Amino acid sequence: MDIASSRSTPLSLKEKKELEIKCSNRLNWTDGGYWIGSGKAPNCFIKEKASSRSSHTITFPTDALANKWNSEWEEKIRYGGYLASALLGLGTGFIANTAISFSVSVISNIALGETQALVEYPKMERGWSYEIIFEYSFTWSPHPYGSRQLIQKVTGISRNQLDQEVNRKSNTQKYSLDQLPDGLGRLLASTPPKNTSSVYK
Repeated sequence: MDIASSRSTPLSLKEKKELEIKCSNRLNWTDGGYWIGSGKAPNCFIKEKASSRSSHTITFPTDALANKWNSEWEEKIRYGGYLASALLGLGTGFIANTAISFSVSVISNIALGETQALVEYPKMERGWSYEIIFEYSFTWSPHPYGSRQLIQKVTGISRNQLDQEVNRKSNTQKYSLDQLPDGLGRLLASTPPKNTSSVYK
């Protein structure tokens, strides 16, 4: 987790909203950029940045579990659909340490992307593993032309029984902070990293 800010303490959500309004209201500024609003001129050039990286690895110790994964993938490609929001929900659930399901129906959004045509899914065999990496980059500024976004990159990596990388697919989504619940972007990008594992079920 990396956090950078031009302030010693982060602003509260209420303070951020108030600052955004002051900095964006043209009635508070002259054409030359001088403050004419009430009270002290706000600092509209402060920035807040945060980034984080966490992962979860799924293992396949038996042929039966590997075959279950492969058959579920084939069914997903035939009948499933793409849902980018599923990845945000998966990452949020994982980072927030709530009960989530690393199922093919959700994980497939990493590899399929926006098209399912001629997709080669990450096939598993006994002793293989599949790692899901969640990376978040958060930026905020009250300046009307400043960046206010969350970038989510989710990567899926399959490895064989020798821990050699076999397949890698990534999906990157950008969200305006206005699209997300208040505080979610900063939460995802500032939570300490976690690395967990489980056996596929």
